Parts: sequence; C-alpha cells; structure tokens
Amino acid sequence: MPDRDAGIVKRYVLIGVAFGLAVVAVCQTAQLWGQGFGLFSVPLNQQTSVGVTADSDEVDSVNPPFEVLADRSLLRYEHFPRILTPAETGTIRVVVEAVGDLDALTFRRNLPSDVNGYREEVWPRSDIAAVNGRVISVFEKRYPAQVLGELLVYPHGHDNPQVPLGQVVFSDPEGQSETKATLWLRLAHSGLPTSTVQAIVSDAGQPVAQYASHVANVVLKGFGDRRLRVPGQSFELEQTAKVFYRYFADNYHSLAVIPRRSPTLPDGGLNRNVKNDVQGIGIRLFDDQMVYGSSSLQSIQLFPAGFIGHHATTVHQLGHHWGDETGLAALAGVSASGSEPRSHTPLLFPGEALLGEVLGASRAIEKVDSVEPGETASYRIVESLPPFGFHPLQLYRMGLLEPESVPDVTVFVNQAQFVPRSAPAIGTKVVGEGRTLTINDIRAELGVLKGTKFSAWRQAFVVVSEELVSQREMDYFNFFARRAEANHGTRSFDGYGSFFEATRGMMSLSTDMVPLDITGGVRSSESMTVTYPPFGQRDWRGLVFDTAVPSRVEAGELLRLTGRIDPEVLGADYRFLVFRATPYGSPPGVAVVLQTTISGGRFSVTLGFSEEQVGSYAIDAFVFVDAEGGPISTSTLTPFFVE
Repeated sequence: MPDRDAGIVKRYVLIGVAFGLAVVAVCQTAQLWGQGFGLFSVPLNQQTSVGVTADSDEVDSVNPPFEVLADRSLLRYEHFPRILTPAETGTIRVVVEAVGDLDALTFRRNLPSDVNGYREEVWPRSDIAAVNGRVISVFEKRYPAQVLGELLVYPHGHDNPQVPLGQVVFSDPEGQSETKATLWLRLAHSGLPTSTVQAIVSDAGQPVAQYASHVANVVLKGFGDRRLRVPGQSFELEQTAKVFYRYFADNYHSLAVIPRRSPTLPDGGLNRNVKNDVQGIGIRLFDDQMVYGSSSLQSIQLFPAGFIGHHATTVHQLGHHWGDETGLAALAGVSASGSEPRSHTPLLFPGEALLGEVLGASRAIEKVDSVEPGETASYRIVESLPPFGFHPLQLYRMGLLEPESVPDVTVFVNQAQFVPRSAPAIGTKVVGEGRTLTINDIRAELGVLKGTKFSAWRQAFVVVSEELVSQREMDYFNFFARRAEANHGTRSFDGYGSFFEATRGMMSLSTDMVPLDITGGVRSSESMTVTYPPFGQRDWRGLVFDTAVPSRVEAGELLRLTGRIDPEVLGADYRFLVFRATPYGSPPGVAVVLQTTISGGRFSVTLGFSEEQVGSYAIDAFVFVDAEGGPISTSTLTPFFVE
C-alpha cells in the first residue's frame, strides 16, 4: 500500500480507537450494573396459549419485594428473529408491552456515530390488551437488518451474547422526570453448535416440554402477568419449578429461569432464596421448598435477554444464595451507600467483591504503607487480577474457608465516595478513615457458622415460554448453559470467570439435564467446545473468513486470517481492511493495528503478539472504499486472549 494511503487509513483508525474505547466503557457499565434496562415483548394472547396458567397469588415473604408494576412502565419485550446473527439481512421486528393506556412510546435507538449517541423515535401504538384487569399497550417497530451493523461496535461475543438496541423512555404525567429501560437483542455467534433436542409428549401425544443436554424448555402461559396485580417477588417462579419437576429430576440446588419474553429487571437478573439452613451468615433459617414442589431446591434465579451468557450477572446472582447479608457496614458503625446495600458488600479492604455495592469486582483497594514516622497509611484503588473471585468472607459464608483463613477487613466510613458498583481509575485515593472488623467480631454478632456445605452445586437452566421454543433458541440457550459449568476457558473480556474460578476451585458447578424415567427421555452427553471457543466464520459483519478464527493465541505465535467480503452485507467495492486488537482497560495507543489491501473481494493479514502484549482483547475490523473515505466498522468481538 502506498505510504499516503497508509497514513490516511491510520488517521481514521486512531480516531476509531478513541471511539471504540468509549463504546467499551459505556457498554461494560451497562452490562454489569444495568440494569435500569428496559424490556419488551409480544402481544398477549392468553386465550390461545397452551400449558399451565401462572396465576398463583403466593407472595414470597423472605426475599426483598417488588412493587406492583405501575402505569408507564415496561412489562416485557421480544424481537424477531428471536436469535439474531451478525450476518442478518432481513427485517428485525420488535414488539413491546407497556403498562397503561399509552398512545405512543418514546424510543432512543442507539446510534454510536451520532453526536448524542442515539436517535429519538416515536412509536405509535399498534394494539391494546387487558391483562389481570390492567390495560397493556402494545407497540411494534420494524427495522432493516442494517441497524444491526450500527450496534455491533458494542463489544459482544461468547462472553456477552447480546447488543443494546436502545432505551424506552417514560416521562411522568407532569414531565418532570424520566425512567429509562434498555432493550437488548440476543445475538448468537455464527459457529453456534447444533444441539440434539428431545421432546417430552403427553399421553395424548402432544409435546409439552423439551430439552437438550444442558437446558430444558417448559410451557407456562402468562409468565410475569402476576406482577400487574400482586406485590412482592411476584414472578411465577413457584409455578415454573412445579412444571419443571413434572418432567425432570428433583436433584438441582438451583433453577435458572430464562423467560423467552424478557421482563423488566433492575440488575440483569435476580436471585430468590428458597431454603437456608446455614446459621451465622446474616440470613434467617427458613424452608420454602414445599411451595416449589421440591425437596432439594435451595434458590432460584431469573435471567432476561442474553444475560445467561454474562458471568458478571450469573455468578453474582448465584452467589446471593449465601448473602452478602452480614450487615458489615452497620457492624462497623458506618452508614451504607448504594441502592441495595443490605444484600451487598460495602467498600472494604482487602479483596475484590463479586457482590460489591460500591466497587465492581474489577477493582480492589491497596494499602500504601507510611514512609515517614508518625504518618498514617493510605489506601488507593488497584485493578483486581482476573478471573475475579468471591471475597474471602463470601467463601467463608459458603463454608469453603475456615474462620482462621479469613483476613481482618477494614470498612471505610465514607461509603459514598464512589459511584455504586463502579470501576474508579487505577490509583484513585480512597479517602476517610476505616474501621477494622475481625472474623471473631462477625461471629460474635451473627453466630458461629453451622449448616450444609457444598463442594458441588447443580443448577438447571429452564427456558419458560408460551409454546415450545425453536431449535435455534434451544441451541443458543444450551450453549451458554453448558458454558456456565466449565471450570476454565470462559473468562470474559473484562475479567469475570466461571463459578468454579470465583470459588477458587473449591466448588464445582454442573448443569446437565436429567429427565425423569417416566417421560421416556434419556440423558444427552453430546459434546461441544465451550472453553476458548473459536469465533465463527461470519462473526464480523460483512466478512467471511475461510476458517473459524481462534479466540486464543500464544505470545510469539502468528495468526493468519484470510477471507472475503460478503457482498450481501457490504455491497461496495472496498479497497482496504483494518484489524484492531484493543487490550482491556488500555489507552488507544496500545492497540495493535494492522491494515491490508482487499483484492478481488479477498483479504489476508497476519496478527502477532509479543510476551509484553499478553492479556484480553477486543478485536474489531474496518473497511474503506478508498484512502479518502471514512472507515466502516464491521463488529467488535470479545474475548480474544494472548497467553
């Protein structure tokens, strides 16, 4: 390539680096805590739905309650196709159910290239329904698949199988305030393995449930409707469990419920404890197993959209079975901070906290010893080493650490000095004094730890739907349910590892499905690659690689990438292609940037990394019509590891 062309392309790439890192930062915040996110669905059709009616009025008295859904809020959402691919060329249809008699809906569609980051749209109402005595307004919007190309700049991949389409915005009647909720699109990689799906049929020969090796699908009509009239933890989780146990073994410690039609949740997921027989962790003893039709169930989680594939959400929610409800801030005599401090870990030293309320798990606190006589020690923010683990106090509550192995902790008086669940800049000073608690202080307040301890945990992933879901959906959910039980090789771009890694290898997780003998079903043992799985040949929109692209390389190893431009997605005659590998948390100048010429629609480029470049990367690609034109982004894929 001539030097002039190389310089012009490089200029655009450097601009893109700064933009790309900004997108990474915004998207990470949204993924981890995000959870003011909005949700969408399809029109209700209770008259033609099949399966069990989810109509119980039972209200959970143990766990924190939800309010009854108010008018001008989202009930749920759905998009079609229900599982998207980066190479979509058709139409993407979105259907939203909002509570209340609303003529129109304001939607801010994400548009990263826009100065505001979005384009505001007004959707007219397409239908109206009555559910549980409430008015439900239905809105529908169709987009050409090209809008997906505008969204794939957000990091996505095996560690985060979704992208944010935008936010639904509700204004109060006086126009004084807004509430926002983000719509996520479920996105599968192009190399998604096909699962063997087995149907369970009724005596009349009708299919009533189905399963693959690591996920089940049961039918329950009206899931989420109870929130329209009953306060409390009023998702129909009890009914879902009872339907599940009709067909599958009662040997799971937790059920992870995935609604086909995503509901509104504040944190990307929720956990409801079903039984606690462990004393000394700040949770009272109780047993609600009978309500769920089980003799083994300990907790139940719910994950909307694509959060099933997001370790920061799934491991966090599963960890809530054991707390953190120890009240460390109150025990230290300080005021807690954040939206949910009662069930999360306060700002403390030492150790990262996967259940932190003030800091996200990617940050911890380091003590800086005094250097002058009489000078007190100070504290500063440091980066946690991935894969992130549960705090020693959490491991103690789980029965995995003995009391003498738990370090003293310093709880800081100023709990409000950082944005809740954030990742402050490395080196930021932690201000204010701290108060030290020992494990004996905690045991004196809460009692000695007694109760059941687990070295292995069984979790069933259960998709709940109005009718049995498609093969494609089963493939998607089965892959991520299988990935959840892997011991290693599933770490996310931003450092979150598996449940096994979070427990420092002291508790395993298994998610295989065990159908009851009476169903006539048999256990499936099909294998699939979930540890360091390669990227698919069409994962970068508009590019078709000759072979799958590895997601891990050794330092010093050369990775040769060859392929062609997909004319159905990128129709122009492109001349240049640029690949960029950006390490997590690094400034733009650290990115590895390579460019190549496109000839006859084909490209070839070789990537190489030194030992100094070990780490996790996001890899994106840009095409150029010529050296004068601007870059056209294809996709930003994660995670890619140099080891």
